[in-house]
Amino acid sequence: MSGRGDVALDGEGRVVSLIGTIRDITDRKAAEEQQLHLQAQLQQGQKMESLGRLAGGLAHDMNNVLGAILGIASASVEAQRTGRSVDNAFDIISRAAARGGQMVKGLLSFARQNPAEERELDLNALLLEEARLLERTIPSNIRLGMDLGSGLRPVRGDASALTHAIMNLCVNAVDAMPEAGTLTLRTRNVDEAWIEVMVEDTGTGMAKEVLEKAMEPFFTTKDVGKGTGLGLAMVYSTVKAHQGQMEIRSQPGQGTCVGMRFPACAPGPPAPEPGTAVHAAGSPRSLSVLLVDDDDLVQSSTQALLGVLGHKVFTALCGEEALAQLEAGLRPDVVILDMNMPGLGGIGTLPRLRALCPALPVLLATGRIDQAALDLTRIHPLVTLLSKPFSMSELRQHL
Repeated sequence: MSGRGDVALDGEGRVVSLIGTIRDITDRKAAEEQQLHLQAQLQQGQKMESLGRLAGGLAHDMNNVLGAILGIASASVEAQRTGRSVDNAFDIISRAAARGGQMVKGLLSFARQNPAEERELDLNALLLEEARLLERTIPSNIRLGMDLGSGLRPVRGDASALTHAIMNLCVNAVDAMPEAGTLTLRTRNVDEAWIEVMVEDTGTGMAKEVLEKAMEPFFTTKDVGKGTGLGLAMVYSTVKAHQGQMEIRSQPGQGTCVGMRFPACAPGPPAPEPGTAVHAAGSPRSLSVLLVDDDDLVQSSTQALLGVLGHKVFTALCGEEALAQLEAGLRPDVVILDMNMPGLGGIGTLPRLRALCPALPVLLATGRIDQAALDLTRIHPLVTLLSKPFSMSELRQHL
């Protein structure tokens, strides 16, 4: 409330009358608070967008480095198999590079605006799979509870991204219960339009000032070396990419509950798992492959892999050079085309390549399977995504 008034005094200075006005400013104060809240949300969104661009560029470069390591190591493992200690070393390098690739996919949660490998998902089944892993990894003083709603409606999304998000929340929950406690995974149908997933713990909880900053990138209350402050920010980004909503409820000493709501979809026929392919019978034959990639590490390692597999390789450093070779009469059996290159890039090269060679199969290599990459596979026939970094066995399967 606010107000002002006029006072009338008598000859001795005493108040004899008061005339004033009082104005109710409750709505104005509420509007100001709402405006401050919206400004904070806008700043958070801008911060996440900037980090997303940074993560996208970093992921591309890291995938090329990891791809070269994984390619050469996996080729060495398969080519030698002598039982010597050096073979074990190459196997360790291969597994380490593959794990690095999964970490890069986690970083890409910032950059992704749409789920990468969207399909119909049963989140109850996904949580049961997570529970099996958690039972083998969480401390014995933590009890795992499951409260999964029956008849849970399916959602459309990226199983890998959602699994990573839920695992992040479970790790945070376990860290919040150093002595003992209960971690509970819940699901329910909210209404016909939404389903909800909750990750709940009985841990230390968060004070109001910590809760307000919990989803900010790089904010953490953990000791140095024990947390990056990116976990909840990645979860938030993943939920938003699935057109969902996220809420955190917590009080000191009362535990924390993270609720994630996702749009439900009507049940339909099960979609094939990503990467599922039908392979022709018969022994593999030698192919001629046009490898188009601007990164010398990727080109060298992939060329080595193709050589071990018995294929003949032609190379190009950009889309323009590849198109020139095709216009000059080169007719390979397959093209491995990098998505991100200077000049035309994969997006600009593919339509021109298809115009020159309508029936030429293309493996579109990318470390960032986003909506643009998915659209290319839908628009152009005989185009398959090849996710970077890839091992020798994955390359063999695609070929």
